This record gives sequence, structure tokens and C-alpha cells, in this order.
Amino acid sequence: MAQEAAEAKIKALSAELKLLRKGLGIQAKTLPSLVGEQLREVCGVQEEDSPGTVRGKVVETLRRLIEKLPESHRGTARIVLGFGTGANERYTQRLERLGTGADRNVRTMQRRADDVIYLIAEAAFGAPWPYAGAAAASDGPWHTSALAVRLTLTGVAQAEVFETRRVVSHVAGLADVEHAISLAGPARTTGQPDLSGLGIDVVAGGEVHSVRMVSSSRVAFSLRPPQPLDAGDEHEFFFRIRLDELPSPFYCCTPEFPCESFDLNVRFDRRKPPQRVWRIDGEFSKDAQDPLPARKPLFLDNAGEVRTGFRDLRPARSYGVGWQPAS
Repeated sequence: MAQEAAEAKIKALSAELKLLRKGLGIQAKTLPSLVGEQLREVCGVQEEDSPGTVRGKVVETLRRLIEKLPESHRGTARIVLGFGTGANERYTQRLERLGTGADRNVRTMQRRADDVIYLIAEAAFGAPWPYAGAAAASDGPWHTSALAVRLTLTGVAQAEVFETRRVVSHVAGLADVEHAISLAGPARTTGQPDLSGLGIDVVAGGEVHSVRMVSSSRVAFSLRPPQPLDAGDEHEFFFRIRLDELPSPFYCCTPEFPCESFDLNVRFDRRKPPQRVWRIDGEFSKDAQDPLPARKPLFLDNAGEVRTGFRDLRPARSYGVGWQPAS
């Protein structure tokens, strides 16, 4: 009986998703009114939610469910539901994308679309975790869906950080994304804070402004996308931070709002490689720079680099890499 009930829910959700994919899919203005009973349950939609909140919850939940599919199905799922497609690209046009080479049979493409919809519905009722689409929307105006950092240590203490950050808006009209980095030690200040040793440049995705010290060791700034983001919109920033001094031998992400994934690559000076390197995984920020706790070791490759990744980062916890410098 339990299995039959589960299958009935999957079929019901599949039917709702097939209605949702029509027309412009998730980009349709009418999306909030198309959310059926099963999808509302999966996305944590409440009766009092505004249309913008409903959109944000649905888009975020579907995006996370797609990430749970086998890699070979993810691209198809995104196209079918309208992720990353043209603003006016309707379902029949998106369906044509699924044809490859000489295989452009309409029935074949429709079958692929139906299969991937079923897999999404199956994932929705088979996953043991509560969906972040509902939780994240109440945890702030935005959250990070993907963060990738390349840290290059160019000297004894100098460092260059290249960061690609994809954010998802939870509100309508999000014009600025507040960001901050910790210097892990007091900045050198004489009277007014001296930020001359800190260079922050947006390479793509918008502009940076309002760089300021918010404490003796924390620098805040704002990232502004080319145009305000609506609820459910995704946007990617790529920027560079140059530090004349990296006071402490570790690099961490300590998110204020939820972060779904964080991939970190650290390139050390091959002339003076660290004595040892370790992974910092979900620790309190005050403990992140402590070298004493037992942690998972990381090892440099032939290029003098280490790589590690994290998923579903919790706010106010630290994730990254620490190391013991060469003596």
C-alpha cells in the first residue's frame, strides 16, 4: 500500500510538472498560479506566500532536484523546464533542442522529456532531506548556489583570489549582493582604515562598490548585477581579490546565507611548499585557524596544488583549507 501511495504521488507530480513545462516553463509570468497540490507540498509553498515567494521556492526546488539526477539527464531536464533558455523560447522550441544529429523524431524527443519529468518527480519523493527552496527563501534575500575559488599564493604572504559565485535571488528587485572577506587578522590601520593593499575587481557579471572595513579584520563590499534580480533569478559574478598580506595560513568560506556548493583550489609557492595541508569542514569560525584539531589531510599534486569541495554549507560555519607554512 505504501508503495502504491508513493507511485500515485509521483504520477500526480509528473502530471503537474508537465503542465508547468508548457509555454515558457519556469520563466512564465503565470508560474505561481500553475503550481499544483503535489508541487506545493514538495516546495514548501504556504497559503500566505506571495507570488514572488512561490516562484522562488519552485524554481529553487526544481533546480536542486535536477542536480540530483544522473549527469546524463541534467541537461535535458534544464531544457525541458526552461532553465537557462531564451526568454521567449516556448516548449516546442526547447523540445527541438533535444534532437541530436539525425535523431529529430518528435515522438522520441517527447519521450525523453516525459522520462526526465518522471525522474524529477521520483527524486522529489525519494530524497530524505528537506528542500532548501523553502528553507533558503526564509534565510535571507539571496543564497549562493555555487561558489568556486582559486587561491594562488604568489609569495611569502601575498595572495590572489579568483572567485566565481552564482547567487539565487529570493526577492523581487535585488539590486545589490552584500559580500565580505575576513583578513583573519587585524588590518594595518593608521587613523582611517588603509585598504591600499586590497584590490577587488569584478571581471564579469557586474560591478563592485562600497568597499569598507566593518571590523579590524573584515572587509565588506557590494556586488551589483547589470540589472536587479527577480525572485528565482540566478546570476553569476566573477571577481578577483589581491592581498598584499595573508595574515593567517588558511582560507575558508563562512557563509552568512546558505551555500549549496563550494569548490576550492589552492596553488602554493612550489619553492616553499607547506609542511602539511588539511581540510576544514564545517567548524566554528573561531576554531578554523587552530592547527591542533585532527583533520583530514590534503596532499599537493605535482603542480603544487590541492583541491577540495563542500556541499550544503551551513551559515556561520567555516569550510576550506588550512596549512602549516614551510619552516
